[in-house]
Amino acid sequence: MDAKSFLNLDYIIEINEKRHEQYTTAYQKVLERFAIIILIYSALTIFLIPLIKEFIVFKNTLLIIAFLPFAILLLISVYFTIRLIIPVEVAYLELPKKYYVDYLLQYQQTTTDEVELAKLLKASYISELETAVTTNESVFRKKSYFFYNALTFGLLAVLPYLVCMGCYITKKDDSIQKIEIVNPKK
Repeated sequence: MDAKSFLNLDYIIEINEKRHEQYTTAYQKVLERFAIIILIYSALTIFLIPLIKEFIVFKNTLLIIAFLPFAILLLISVYFTIRLIIPVEVAYLELPKKYYVDYLLQYQQTTTDEVELAKLLKASYISELETAVTTNESVFRKKSYFFYNALTFGLLAVLPYLVCMGCYITKKDDSIQKIEIVNPKK
């Protein structure tokens, strides 16, 4: 039997173990990139309170027009970020002892042939591996989707934010400021 054949149980175990490791590592990398989103949020919220105050006053039409898409895009991004950081159950493999003690005892009740026992144990391990790979692949895809959307909507929120900032910075303050000069020597 060819070593790279899908009829070879050892080969099936090898490729499933590699795939399990790949999805687990990829899932961790998605979560590590969460700091990028936080950096974007930090930049977007520096002047958020003054922008909200200006929005509530309703004096600058351009600011109002730009603030609404900014707020919507930011809220959508926050929604996906929350979905990203909600913990999920990642599949981990059982301890090897389960196979060479528990399952071995169970299978020895049905057969005494060592070749058959080895195949049954390997088949059980393959079944667990495939379940773990399927679970971790699903978790990775979902978390990648949430990260991608959180990042995309966060970056899209930058454009209307810059318009809002331009309106806020260039606004003319029509109020007259009174300054009282006090002579401290009196």
